[in-house]
Amino acid sequence: MPLRIVPLRLPGLARARLIKSAQLNSELELFHDNATGAGLIQIKALPDFIGADEEDLKADMAVLYELAELNSFDVFSLRNSLRDLKIDVRHAADLTLSPAMEARLTDYMKSFTRPLVVNVFGANTDNVRNSGQIIEMFTNVDRKVALKNMQKIAAMMNITVADIPDFLEKYGDIYLSLSYFRRCLDEIVPKFDQLTDWMDEMRGTMLRENQQLMDRCEAVRSGLNELLGSVTGRFESFDRNSQTFWDNISMESFQKLHAMITSHHETIGGVLCGLTVKLDAWETKFPHHTGSPHKRAEFVQSDLAPGLEKLLKLEHSAPSTIM
Repeated sequence: MPLRIVPLRLPGLARARLIKSAQLNSELELFHDNATGAGLIQIKALPDFIGADEEDLKADMAVLYELAELNSFDVFSLRNSLRDLKIDVRHAADLTLSPAMEARLTDYMKSFTRPLVVNVFGANTDNVRNSGQIIEMFTNVDRKVALKNMQKIAAMMNITVADIPDFLEKYGDIYLSLSYFRRCLDEIVPKFDQLTDWMDEMRGTMLRENQQLMDRCEAVRSGLNELLGSVTGRFESFDRNSQTFWDNISMESFQKLHAMITSHHETIGGVLCGLTVKLDAWETKFPHHTGSPHKRAEFVQSDLAPGLEKLLKLEHSAPSTIM
């Protein structure tokens, strides 16, 4: 998370970022360069690196400690988390996806925009790339056509035409968040399969006699499997609830759907964040998926295992997907 988006007192911190390590600890990244690497420090060590007014430093560190406890720094999780912490952001745009990221989510968004477009316009979604285009379809330059479309969905939802922009914005936003998280999950799954195969190769070496290590590896595999299975199940529930909404469309059913999906942002974001940083650490240390048995064993115990119980606890704390 770039610290420039939060109102800190020390200008020097605006260039820093808060990141999650493979052990799921939050650390300050003061600089990052491809040649020299990253300058990572713990928050408690900040006074040793920045000379500043003691009162300002103390105030900023208090904010940083609060931010460090967050499970994920993705924009959707941060919207809820920062509001709960009563921490404002400098600009509303700081908690939105970039146009480039939205473009990468086009194919994911189509599955969510299709029901709306088909039900209202009787058209396909091949040319719809984002929720903004749906809003444009409702505000067609032909006022008679635009009004007809708005009246149609207003009747379906039992709302007024004036309520439609708010509905469309919320509809687009929750499905943009689901598309973002689903894309993260889809990127994780093949890497996870490769990682488990990589760990299994240790069973064919002398380390197979180390029962404690083998049990540790099995616990890691089991934990990762449980996390992926549970998160995947949540997305399947979201799909079912979305279909139920269109089968029995109303503002009440939409509000329930919106509240249910939004309530999952922090837990889904936290679990996917944790899995991503662990897999990224693996690919960084073992770019060709090689490594001696002892190096692999060391990585399992130093990077994969730490924090796994925290992720499982977070997943178990997820709200119900029953509306």
